[in-house]
Amino acid sequence: MKKILTALVATSALGMTAPAFAAQDAAPAPAAEAPAAAAATAKAGDTVYDTAGEAVATVESVEGSNAVLSTGSSKATVPLSSLASGPKGPTIGMTKSQLEAAIAGASGGAAPTNK
Repeated sequence: MKKILTALVATSALGMTAPAFAAQDAAPAPAAEAPAAAAATAKAGDTVYDTAGEAVATVESVEGSNAVLSTGSSKATVPLSSLASGPKGPTIGMTKSQLEAAIAGASGGAAPTNK
């Protein structure tokens, strides 16, 4: 399949004229910027939620531009810029299990199990 796709792309490129190549090299028109997510303000004791509104972690402390999050079985220091303001409070784009797996991967250990 890969050989067929490569042959098809090569054949298509041969049929293109110079102006067609020039059009591809032109810079695309700038797209309208998407509105930035509202930055979260987090403080110790706040619950952090995922995008579905499920509790993920608790903010243990905030120091400078970082927050220490605890899932109950794992802890991680994350930049405050990785949190957004959600309807319930600070929000992160990961579920609890995804956050725990990322923490385990970063520390070289196995993901904790919830028993």
